[in-house]
Formats: sequence, C-alpha cells, structure tokens
Amino acid sequence: MLFNVTIFAAISALCTTAALHSWAGEAYLIRPLLKYRGNRVLENHLARSVLRFAWHITSFFWLILAGFLYATAFHPQALVPILLVTIGSSFLAVGVFSLAFSKGRHIGWPLLVLTGALTLMAFRLA
Repeated sequence: MLFNVTIFAAISALCTTAALHSWAGEAYLIRPLLKYRGNRVLENHLARSVLRFAWHITSFFWLILAGFLYATAFHPQALVPILLVTIGSSFLAVGVFSLAFSKGRHIGWPLLVLTGALTLMAFRLA
C-alpha cells in the first residue's frame, strides 16, 4: 500500500515537473533567448526550432517515465512489453516528427527512427 502511494506521489511530482518545465522554460528561457539575435546559431531557423523542440521533448519523455512508474507499480507483469512498445513508438514518433519538421535536415532523425523501429522489432520478436 505504501509502495503504491509513494509511486503515485512520484508520478504526480514527475508530471508536475514536466508541465512546469515546458511552460516556464518556454516563457522564461526559450522565448527570451530566441528573441535576441546576434549569433549564427540563433539566426538559423533550424537551430532555433531544434532548440525549442529539444526543450519540450524532455518534458514529453518525463511523462513517459511517469507511465513506466505506473506500470511498475500496477502492472509489473506487463512491464517489459509496456517498456518496449512505449520506447519504440516514442522514438519512432519523435524521429518522424523531426524528419517532417526539419524536412530531413536534422541530423538525428535517422537514428531516432532506427531506435524506434528496432525496439518495436524487439517487442515483436520477444
């Protein structure tokens, strides 16, 4: 019982952290940072987009970790399939989004897609 309460508290803290990270980071860090120009990185549209995307993807993955905590406490028998499907589909989605958004110019999309695809393949083979 105490274990489940502790896990729920951790999930709540993680979801709150993710929401505040995205909201406050956008408002007080990313937007002000991108408002000022004057160097080659901030002048580049792709670099500016990657910076914003990378900030928010951190929050996205924290929410996924909260889901893993939930599965650990309440569905431990299904933990491995949940991990594999969630990791695989998340990386695949992020990779495809990166490909589409950057029109293939972001260097990381192939490895993100590959990670997702291989993880989903491992799930199917398990």
